[in-house]
Amino acid sequence: MATSKLTSEQSEQKIDAFFTDAPAFAKPICEKIRIAIATADPALKPTWKWNTPVYEKAGPGMVCAMSAHKQHVNLAFFQGALLQDPHNLFSGQDAKGMRTIRFTDVSQVNEPILVEYVRAAAQLKAGTAAKTTERSVIEIPEDLKQALAEAQQLEKFEGMAYTHRKEYVRWVTEAKRTETRDSRILKTVERITEGKKFS
Repeated sequence: MATSKLTSEQSEQKIDAFFTDAPAFAKPICEKIRIAIATADPALKPTWKWNTPVYEKAGPGMVCAMSAHKQHVNLAFFQGALLQDPHNLFSGQDAKGMRTIRFTDVSQVNEPILVEYVRAAAQLKAGTAAKTTERSVIEIPEDLKQALAEAQQLEKFEGMAYTHRKEYVRWVTEAKRTETRDSRILKTVERITEGKKFS
């Protein structure tokens, strides 16, 4: 069962554990980001997907996700390419849809500015629903399809060559553990967002 199918109580427990178990340097960063998100739009609610808190809202769907790593914390915006970046916070320019802010120290977290970015992201409208086509058919697992749709990337995925779609689906479905599968789904969404073929 994918983590996106957890009950509300299980999801809350996972999210609480994320903040409790984060590396020492990451805890204050994550807490400041958490507060900024809540301040920006109380309608944004965290869910547990791909082993990380993903903040969603009716309308735009998935707005942003927080992830803690050994040496940095990421705040990713699923439709970040549509956002203004007046403070030059986004790292890299290669992603076509998603944008990420990377933090390595709590001093880098400017809560009022983060509130601006999150509020703007929460006001974006959901992308146009994917159109059904008659391309070579391959069955997309429901959890992968949901993740792609929520990130506004399903149409792009379905527009890829059959071979690339098949390889992505195979890579996801061959995962033996739930954590591995969820990680591969997130990576697939990121790569499709960046316009990358399977490699």
